Amino acid sequence: MTTTLAKTIKGLVMVSALLATPIAASAESIAVSPTNIAVPNSGKQTTVTVKADGRQSSVVQLRVVAWTPGQDPNNVRATRDVVISPPMAKLRPRQELTARVVRTKRKAVRGQECYRVLIDRLPGKEQSGQDVKLRVRHSVPLCFTS
Repeated sequence: MTTTLAKTIKGLVMVSALLATPIAASAESIAVSPTNIAVPNSGKQTTVTVKADGRQSSVVQLRVVAWTPGQDPNNVRATRDVVISPPMAKLRPRQELTARVVRTKRKAVRGQECYRVLIDRLPGKEQSGQDVKLRVRHSVPLCFTS
């Protein structure tokens, strides 16, 4: 009985120590709109807005990858048929960026061509002392239709 009581007390002490340990967490994030993009008939371009939320600057990387609807959103492949500008930016707190997305493929769209716009918030200075660094990714479906 004393062994069980000792193990219980030891467990409670360990849990208390973990709960008392300060955890550095970053509340910095980005917001992306729209969350789904459809470009109708003969449209070749659109825009995506990225907004830095929080009190720190945010570094974002933007790119477009080919994707098949109904497939896993992580099952993508590199493409040059659609480009985004700028491909990278540093946003001040609460700053908005409007990125331009352009279909550069010369052939007309037949049916539907789909892509994903990937927007990554890269780890910043506020995460430099942390063992775990977080990269936040937004994956926005983009489809051109005929």
